[in-house]
Amino acid sequence: MTSHRDVSRTGRTISVVSPMYNVARYLDDYFESLLRQTCGFESLEVILVDDGSTDETGELAQAFAAQHPNVSYVYKENGGQASARNVGLEHATGVWVTFPDPDDVLTPNYFADVLAQMSEPGAADAAMFSARMILWFEAREADALRDTHALTWRFAEGTRLVDLSQEPTVIQAHVTTGFLRREVLLAHGIRFRERLRLRFEDGNLVSRYLLQFDAPLVGLVRSSEYHYRQRADASSTVQANVADPRKYTDTIRYGYLDVVDAAQGRLPRWAQNLMVYDLLWLFRSSQTPTVRRTQFPAAMHDEVEELLPLWLAHIDEDTLMEWTIMPVPSWMTEALVLVKRGTGHSDMHFGSIDPKRGLVSLVYRYRGDRPSEVVHAGDRVIEPRYTAEVGLEYLGRRIVWQRYLWLPVESALTVELGGEPASIHLRANAGRSAGIDGDVLAARTASAESRAEPQATLRGLRRLRRRGGLMLREVKALARERPTISVALRRVGVAWGAMSPRLGREFEGAWVFIDRDVDANDSAEILYRWVKQNRPEINSWFVLRRGSVDWGRLEKEGFRLVEYGSARFTALMMAAEHVASSHADRFITDPLPRRFGRRPWNFTFLQHGVIKGDISGWLNTKRIATFVTSTEDEYDFIAGPSPFRFGPKEVRLTGLPRFDALLAQDAAVSEDERDIVLVMPTWRDYLVGKMMSSSRDREGVQEFGDTTYARAVQGLLTSDSLRSAVTTRGMRVVFMPHPNMRVYLDRFEVPDFVEIVSYDDVDVREMIARARVLVTDYSSVAFNMAYVQRPVVYFQFDRDEYYAGHTERPAYFTYETHGFGPIVETADDAARAVEEALSGAVDAVFLERMRRAFPVRDGQNSRRVFDAMVESRTRRPLTERSMAAPIDRWQNLT
Repeated sequence: MTSHRDVSRTGRTISVVSPMYNVARYLDDYFESLLRQTCGFESLEVILVDDGSTDETGELAQAFAAQHPNVSYVYKENGGQASARNVGLEHATGVWVTFPDPDDVLTPNYFADVLAQMSEPGAADAAMFSARMILWFEAREADALRDTHALTWRFAEGTRLVDLSQEPTVIQAHVTTGFLRREVLLAHGIRFRERLRLRFEDGNLVSRYLLQFDAPLVGLVRSSEYHYRQRADASSTVQANVADPRKYTDTIRYGYLDVVDAAQGRLPRWAQNLMVYDLLWLFRSSQTPTVRRTQFPAAMHDEVEELLPLWLAHIDEDTLMEWTIMPVPSWMTEALVLVKRGTGHSDMHFGSIDPKRGLVSLVYRYRGDRPSEVVHAGDRVIEPRYTAEVGLEYLGRRIVWQRYLWLPVESALTVELGGEPASIHLRANAGRSAGIDGDVLAARTASAESRAEPQATLRGLRRLRRRGGLMLREVKALARERPTISVALRRVGVAWGAMSPRLGREFEGAWVFIDRDVDANDSAEILYRWVKQNRPEINSWFVLRRGSVDWGRLEKEGFRLVEYGSARFTALMMAAEHVASSHADRFITDPLPRRFGRRPWNFTFLQHGVIKGDISGWLNTKRIATFVTSTEDEYDFIAGPSPFRFGPKEVRLTGLPRFDALLAQDAAVSEDERDIVLVMPTWRDYLVGKMMSSSRDREGVQEFGDTTYARAVQGLLTSDSLRSAVTTRGMRVVFMPHPNMRVYLDRFEVPDFVEIVSYDDVDVREMIARARVLVTDYSSVAFNMAYVQRPVVYFQFDRDEYYAGHTERPAYFTYETHGFGPIVETADDAARAVEEALSGAVDAVFLERMRRAFPVRDGQNSRRVFDAMVESRTRRPLTERSMAAPIDRWQNLT
């Protein structure tokens, strides 16, 4: 073990080094927490290193240092946090040194309790001490402190000394909460790596430091709390810079591999754990929308693919396969194993059960070529009824494939992968067996069927018991949340009425149709109407908010309406067998609180349009039983190998019900009545705030008029060329942006030949039927015009900005090869394209693309969707479930 000397030039035990860069707004809190230390603030040596701040940080720090002789202020040119810490280390004189950040705060007993632990028996040989990190969510007005840091479990046994060679999972990832021996750092020339400006500078230094000890002892001090500020504006180094490639390449090259070099290739398990822990955080963050839609340069991906195997060569497979330090999806550690191996496949595990269809899924992952698959049911070779393949990504690029095999539940299953028997887990990361016994599956299926039993069929004491349980959970929730009296009374009424036996009988086996909670007039309305006319035996209902402009119209037509959010609505949703909607936002997919129990229905996603880009990051979180598609390209993309987790089991080629209505409405409009140029740009995620009380209510941004979107659209609507093109032909322009942009309608100033309308004002299908030309940007509304085979102009004024800041990523559909009209980037070019379209028929190239996308327009989409919904709850004979289901193709579906 490395020897050490407890010496200090000043006699102070602890030196506090804080690097500062533009943190003026946080310094009052930080300085106050230092002054409140019960050990006596003067007993600490505090070194404030200003890393070239451009705000008032320097002035505030100098003033604080001038008031306290134990505080030093040091200024340096900006060079990053690591360089500032190194400068502070050179000025430090204490026995121990720690590096808290000045945007965080320390509890009053922070240093006193660490000092007390340092004086305990056995602590004289400790390499390091660690305080407990508490997350401080700045944006929260209440309950801002959360003891939910991923490593907080280390303190479950209280304050203690840990030998990392014996407990290698008790890793120390931070110097902010760590106390290191200054003499050891200096004696071995250990400094922060200044190339690591974005990540792992703490982990790198801690690893190289602890490698100097044969058996590193770390003292965990539970009572010393470090409140780690999660900035409301996400401006910290950890929270920001997600799009910087260096965060992902430098971390490996100059962070992990540097530790490997320091260990001379013999990494102790705790060091492996620390680096894997850091990388898994990157894996987790790479699944967030911000990172998923970032267009990283190809060179970064190539470098990551080169560096990962180099580093993983020094990580034991057991480190990855036995991972328990923080929860992550099992595919992430399996992906690292497969990257380490270079190619191959994982073991299989038991996935989910579909008790209604009598199917169970087996899941495995692979990298490289897909292995051959042979499935045995007893002594028979069978085929999976369905398969699905989803590309699991790291930083937007696929790293492994995840494959699903849907098989009959009754059989004792064994599988050969690549000619070898596959080990099968009963669940991910659980014990293994050579196969899955049919009796086990049958028992699990029965359990799943019981859970899926519609709650409206429960009778007598069971219903009363559930009603009482629900009320108890509701009362507990109200006690926690403390809403107003009126809100509490309404919620109690909804909860009590939801379990009414009368409502349970009325809604038993219901089919629920809903477009959005705030409006109708989309595929759900069309499908509901078809079901009422053609399948009157179905217990069908339509859901809408009573204040919607569509309520009166549908009530007059005789729709069986249920008010969204009412007690009847809750009872309906708890008894339903099917829910079908053209939307999949949370108001539709998760309309009831979790305390109301497990959702019993099958959800059919009717879609609002045609998916042409990758929105898997949003839809993969949804539980979709039937996923409606309209073109073979769309079907193949979603159901085939892709970022989507759905396969042919869920995805069906049917066409949109609203296309049936559009076709009929278009046929009723004469050529002379097609007198509008319809301008329908889609929304922008970065311009639309979070949902408020309903899916209609969105927050806007104050500076909307200065955005590229607003300037480009305004430029087209006020174009003299556009005015001339439409007025000379006796036409007009109708501007109808996406409903999510409704909040901005009154901010547009338009001339007299332009009419602004919202989706509340008009029937969208009527607008399409009357449109001579459609101008859009990236909206799938263009597929509506393609369906009726009329001209489209794509006005794409912000392509890079759109894909960088929207929910959609590029996918199979490219406008240059699949689009239904010309692509322009300026308002003048858009106006000229409109004039050309008004002067003639659809270009032959674009007409052929329209016909290829929609070879069948027979008015039977609603029937096909209905049949697909029935299929989603149909248990076919065992012989059929042991054979591959046919892939949907238009020639087989008409």
